Amino acid sequence: MLSENEEIHFHTPAKFADAFPYLALVAGSRTAHPEEAPIRKRFHQHVFVYTTGGCGLIEVRGQGFLAETGSVAWLDTAQAYAHSCAPDSENWRYLWMGIEGHGLDALYQFLGVQQSPLFAPRDPRTVQAAFEGVSGFLAERSPATDALASAAISGLIVDMIGPRLTGSEPGEDAPGEDRLLAVLSAMRDDLARAWTIDDLAALARLSQSQLFRRFRDMVGTTPMDWLRHERINQAKRLLVGRDAKVSAVAAICGYPDPYHFSRDFRRVTGYTPTKFRRDGGY
Repeated sequence: MLSENEEIHFHTPAKFADAFPYLALVAGSRTAHPEEAPIRKRFHQHVFVYTTGGCGLIEVRGQGFLAETGSVAWLDTAQAYAHSCAPDSENWRYLWMGIEGHGLDALYQFLGVQQSPLFAPRDPRTVQAAFEGVSGFLAERSPATDALASAAISGLIVDMIGPRLTGSEPGEDAPGEDRLLAVLSAMRDDLARAWTIDDLAALARLSQSQLFRRFRDMVGTTPMDWLRHERINQAKRLLVGRDAKVSAVAAICGYPDPYHFSRDFRRVTGYTPTKFRRDGGY
């Protein structure tokens, strides 16, 4: 249940949404107060957070960053993170959106966002208009929502990252982080594969125990739990398509056994795949 200080709009992309480079899946606004617990929800999306007032505290892998008015925080919520109102701020007002899109993982790594998640955009007014526009498009649910939201996100990304790219070198990740990011990317690119811990450890060039330890430090969970959530998120997108068959969606998402798929889907979402499809998603 939403509080009076929060507004959220969810969106299920339309049939031809893949024609556009970016998809907005959720957007909204919120006012947080110092006494409230940090948010650590795993959306398995890239999330942009724009501060409109007060000051927020962004935590990535145990390191804190102050989000001041006019700044944008970029979070990969598949990894361990938290955000909250800064302790010495009366409140923290922000707009946010959860998005997916081609090349976001690579850009996130190239810019070293994990080490520096805050951006100072060229024109905060333009950035705020983009956030408000995306939220409005999702609220309207028109046939043009995907196209309009994608265009707004494209402009937003340019305004965000332009200052960092101008006269600066790309961010450098530690070699171990590079290997784990490669593991995340490989699993996202081939969800249907029957991944094993041996496969992932070999890809990361780590022992299984090292993989588990470093993966948990970076992402906040185990490799297989992360993969499960990625598969279920992909299944949610496929199930709202016209004439989607549960068994076919299960196979595409790496579940040759529909029963296993239904069990995991319900564990993660609280719905059976059939009910989720019948209700048109959420």
